[in-house]
Amino acid sequence: MSLISVDHINTVVRLFKEGIILNQQTADDLIEKAVKKAIKEYSNEQKAKSRKKALHNTKLLLKNYHKIQESIEEGVSEAMQLEQEYLVLNESDELYIESIKRSKLRSLVIITNVDKALASIQEECKRKGVPEKYSAFTDCMLNGKTYDEAAEGYYTCKQTIGRWVTDLTKEVSIRLFGVEGIDFL
Repeated sequence: MSLISVDHINTVVRLFKEGIILNQQTADDLIEKAVKKAIKEYSNEQKAKSRKKALHNTKLLLKNYHKIQESIEEGVSEAMQLEQEYLVLNESDELYIESIKRSKLRSLVIITNVDKALASIQEECKRKGVPEKYSAFTDCMLNGKTYDEAAEGYYTCKQTIGRWVTDLTKEVSIRLFGVEGIDFL
């Protein structure tokens, strides 16, 4: 419950005790309204945190996209791969290998979903006649270019690049996290 609503409830209780609010029903109604307001505020705060987390996670996935791809392609996770190098495995090694396999599988699922989201957004940008928006986005988010470098390459200002990156990052977030990625403001 928010501090404001607690203050409202305390005020109502004080006014009732002082006789300013004359009946219990009025006091109960005021408290009920304050509680409903607090619940709504709390719910809105939680939704905002969830959206912010989804956007943050999207940015992390995009910034680390190539590293995650490499870990999928280069990681050693099969016992047969290790046996070929003449290593003797014990039970704890097998558990470790299973953990790596699960991690690789999870990474593969994530990268596959990111790839689908990116392909969809790229197609949408082409259809809208703004393929440079997608190219600038991938240059900055996947390939490490600064906004200034991208702005120079696309003959625009860094604020425009920043706006494009923000817009498309939100689009990726929606495609990856669904309703959690939507900003309802």
